[in-house]
Amino acid sequence: MSLLLDHPWLVKYTPDDGNLVKLLYVPALRCAVRYDRLTGYFSASALALAARGVEGLLMNQGRMRMVVGCTLGQAEIDAISKGEALKAAVERSIIAVPLDPVRPDVVNALELLAWMIAQGHLEVKIAIPCDASRKPIVGTAIFHEKAGIIEDRTGERIAFNGSLNETAAGWTQNWESLNVFTSWDDAKRVAKEEDNFARIWADRAGHVLTIDVPTAVRDDLFRFLPEDNQLPARLVTATPEGRNLPSPQEEPSAEAIVELAPAVDLRKLVWGFIRQAPKLANGGERVGEVTCAVTPWPHQVRAFDRMYGKWPTKLLIADEVGLGKTVQAGLLIRQALLAGRARRILIMVPRNVRPQWQVEMREKFNLNIPIYDGQKLVWYDSPAMRGALERPVGRDVWHQEPILIVSSHLMRRRDRQAELLEAAEPWDLVVLDEAHHARRKGAGSATEGGPNALLKLMRGLR
Repeated sequence: MSLLLDHPWLVKYTPDDGNLVKLLYVPALRCAVRYDRLTGYFSASALALAARGVEGLLMNQGRMRMVVGCTLGQAEIDAISKGEALKAAVERSIIAVPLDPVRPDVVNALELLAWMIAQGHLEVKIAIPCDASRKPIVGTAIFHEKAGIIEDRTGERIAFNGSLNETAAGWTQNWESLNVFTSWDDAKRVAKEEDNFARIWADRAGHVLTIDVPTAVRDDLFRFLPEDNQLPARLVTATPEGRNLPSPQEEPSAEAIVELAPAVDLRKLVWGFIRQAPKLANGGERVGEVTCAVTPWPHQVRAFDRMYGKWPTKLLIADEVGLGKTVQAGLLIRQALLAGRARRILIMVPRNVRPQWQVEMREKFNLNIPIYDGQKLVWYDSPAMRGALERPVGRDVWHQEPILIVSSHLMRRRDRQAELLEAAEPWDLVVLDEAHHARRKGAGSATEGGPNALLKLMRGLR
């Protein structure tokens, strides 16, 4: 599974840059575990067009949510004013144009759309412009927003907006432009797009009404579901002889991209689900606990819930000796790594307990975390590490290791503090054992002074 950070996204895309499906749509969807989309118009052929990307979304156990604009005519507005429910009026308006495709490619597109909705990979809602009193506006007003947010398994996101609707023509034929923002370069802009989508999806926007797709519309669409246990045609690989492969010098057409769609491998889907399980909202937060070699006590579970449920966390664990503070920290570290909430973790402990921490992390949480001793990285001895237990590292690169156990006595030295604080990448999570050593000089006495070296370091890391 590729990640969004692996791709050199442009800040703006137009047809002059090349095929928008190939450059943006497919590679982004193949990274996705979440795709949220606002669009004025939608056609199932847009999803069929990006079959390779959609397959990646499915392998990642991803979810797509789409809000599509709907314009009501005067007859529907009059019916609503006379007491007809908005959803019923929308249903009548949509059903008035029945799904009766003739072309095989359109049938296949509707089959893919119906299958994704039936399998829970796609949710669709309808947006209707309204006035300040939340009354629908007749024909002249349209829901015209075009934006999207895509998130990968590490939590990184890209957002885009521009002129492009979710249609095949929009992605391949029209002159359209898209502006792209990334969470690692423009987090505020991405967060703004996410907040905007969330308000519209939850029907909390001031001038847009958002409703679920009416039942009759879903039932009409489900006529196109494939036979039991069958995949949609757009997700099934053509035989090698049947593929229309483009030459290396030739940019594939939209049709060629669809024809190259590989089959969905059930094993990959299963393992993809297992990989994504720690990120799930209902039960996913327990994956780290149930896959470790320790059964936590109730107070340890409560501490974990408090830390993990208020991410990013900041908590002082002050339990008595023997009540398992290290286990509480280990539960958080393992779950944060599995869920992708933390990619870089620094564990600072007194020098003499570094081996104890390494053993507990390995034997209780299946995490082989190296100790940095000032000159080299040293891993816990295990069959997988035979012959590679030690690796010398320079002072300018040791902190590039994603997860480390280090001596808090070493790190509080002035020259070492600079190495930590000036590291190219910040730490997502810092664990400090024996945290009472980080304090003010002469704390509690008449000569109490400023923060000591360890407290200064912790403030800097924060």
